[in-house]
Amino acid sequence: MAETDPVRQERFILRSEGLDLRVFAAVPANEEVASPCVQIHHGGGGFDPLYEQMAQQLARHGFLGVALIHRGYPGSEGCQQYGKGEVRDIGNLSEELRRRFDVDPERMAIIGYSRGAHSALLALERYRDFCAGVLWSPPVDMARHVHVHPWIQDIIGGSPDQVPEEYACRSPLGAVEQISCPVLILHGEQDDVVPVEHSRLLAAALEAEGKTFELEVMPGEGHVWSQGGLLTVWRWTGAFLERYLMAET
Repeated sequence: MAETDPVRQERFILRSEGLDLRVFAAVPANEEVASPCVQIHHGGGGFDPLYEQMAQQLARHGFLGVALIHRGYPGSEGCQQYGKGEVRDIGNLSEELRRRFDVDPERMAIIGYSRGAHSALLALERYRDFCAGVLWSPPVDMARHVHVHPWIQDIIGGSPDQVPEEYACRSPLGAVEQISCPVLILHGEQDDVVPVEHSRLLAAALEAEGKTFELEVMPGEGHVWSQGGLLTVWRWTGAFLERYLMAET
């Protein structure tokens, strides 16, 4: 007889700025104990079952894993803003999670991939909710990023010359001094969607501010991890979260 999965799955609606946003949660077996909580934020390609699988794997290791479908993507309401409303939604999600009896509010972390890493990084700068952050392939300089992806202008409302303030407020590279927790940055060396230069610039800025961080550049990997690459970044991610969220258990 197959063993019963000890992880309980849960789906709920986060009400944020008048929008209904869908959330998936994977809760560890020992629900009587407040668990460390890890948010997972998807990339620009949208929500994928992989994110639910990540949350469930985290729950099997004692974390309460949470995956949000961001505004403007199928399953959630609203329009994409690429680094404005999405960041406020993360803050509202954190508030919602802090009210749960099964979440330890002093042990919360955040993971983001690509555009989700961009939002996660902005959230790390804005909020003090997190004691660890993991960024997979984050864009950090929007004026640089729009040259690779001109369609971003349609979301932001113009070019960097036309609306410089909109690019500045969406560029986390300019506010790393606000980060108060350790950060792990993982990036593929051959990434042509978000070039690895973004993570190298971020690492240099964090180092200049004396922040605690780790940067791992993966040779031969592009923007979408290979199967082996994904296993490696997931192992590094898990070890990083264990180090900073499980120390008190």
